[in-house]
Amino acid sequence: MISVEQIRAARAMIGLGQKELAQKAGISIATLNNIERQAHRDPKLSTLRAIQSALEAEGIEFFTETQGRQGICLTPKSNMFKAIPILIVDDSRHDRLTYKRWLDQMPNRKFEIFEASNGKTGFEAFADHKPACVILDFMMYGIDGFQVLAEMKQDKEAMPPIIFVTGLPSEAIEKKALAQGVCAYLDKNQLSKEQFYGAIENALCR
Repeated sequence: MISVEQIRAARAMIGLGQKELAQKAGISIATLNNIERQAHRDPKLSTLRAIQSALEAEGIEFFTETQGRQGICLTPKSNMFKAIPILIVDDSRHDRLTYKRWLDQMPNRKFEIFEASNGKTGFEAFADHKPACVILDFMMYGIDGFQVLAEMKQDKEAMPPIIFVTGLPSEAIEKKALAQGVCAYLDKNQLSKEQFYGAIENALCR
């Protein structure tokens, strides 16, 4: 059966609130909230199946430990006609345009792209649009990537995958970022389209 972590990650990936998922699964929001808070030690299998079916209908694929790994994936097939919301937060207009162009050209994926030129507007866009993935610059004027990440973590909803990009790579910063749940740490100076696509796919299948 699916885990609480998978449910939270799946909701974050498709920007689905607890109320919306509860409605789609035909359960009460209190029941879903209790499951996610692990207030129910042993939720009914029928309830978990209803939640899983509702998320699968939105394009989520679940992997179990018996399949070699536990995680989720936002299937490309399910999104051929449905754009995936993705947020780019970077103070470099050139870099934002590059990422947008690459995303527009990415095979088997369709994205609804939002962008912000600094950390403050980046968090506001995150709160407004509930993206399935965030491409976040580390070095920005005013509020840096770690500060934006800390603000995002205070949001009541589950966190989507975060990809850090930086023009000043550091092994120490990379370790800190990964320890805080960032799913990829990319060096702008050596970043290729293929590396970028790999990071996006890994973020959408975790």
